[in-house]
Amino acid sequence: MNPEDLLNNPQLQNISPEKLALLMELAQNNSPKGTPQDMAASLKNASETAKKEGINFSSNERNMIIEVMKQGMSPQEQKKVDLLMQMMKNMR
Repeated sequence: MNPEDLLNNPQLQNISPEKLALLMELAQNNSPKGTPQDMAASLKNASETAKKEGINFSSNERNMIIEVMKQGMSPQEQKKVDLLMQMMKNMR
């Protein structure tokens, strides 16, 4: 994911600066050629960092972030991400 995409994405215009900074770091560490599993690992690490810093994302914000991250993926990779996210929801 290109960090510039985050700054220019209208869906993320109303997110707090702290959350945007965390997302920028996630974008910089997340390779556009990464697999859905790589994305899941990156999200887990970002979630742990956010928790340590006292930053909480709403369900809508999390869904929006996933959609933004999927934008650079092929349709097959997007389907894998959707399946992975569904599995994670079912595990909660």
